[in-house]
Amino acid sequence: MNSITKKIISFLQPEKDVKFAFIFGSLASGQMTSSSDLDIAILFNHTPDFNTINELKDALVAALNKEIDLIPLNNASPILKMQILKKGVLIINNNNKAYDDFIIRTVNEYDDLKRIRNEIEMNILKGRIYQRKF
Repeated sequence: MNSITKKIISFLQPEKDVKFAFIFGSLASGQMTSSSDLDIAILFNHTPDFNTINELKDALVAALNKEIDLIPLNNASPILKMQILKKGVLIINNNNKAYDDFIIRTVNEYDDLKRIRNEIEMNILKGRIYQRKF
């Protein structure tokens, strides 16, 4: 675990509204450069408003001296949540049940979305084929 990740953990651990947090992107993959931003995803106990997210982001920027991309998982898209589950690194888990529920819900939402998208794509392709629009 690198020093930046340790600082993120130290900063977020006391936050009472954080159920769990991930790092993702270049920090998680080990490909971070001096110009990289820090990608952090958090599931909060309550869906935070815009001001709450900005205040936390600004405090993280000040503490870490890096640009931050802060994603509240409470209202993130199924695609983004699945990518974070697949490629992110869990750095804080204050609620095992919430984490397990999040995994199950994300996989189900992603599967539902894939099914719907496949149907739409098939209908588009059928329309193009039958109308000879290639």
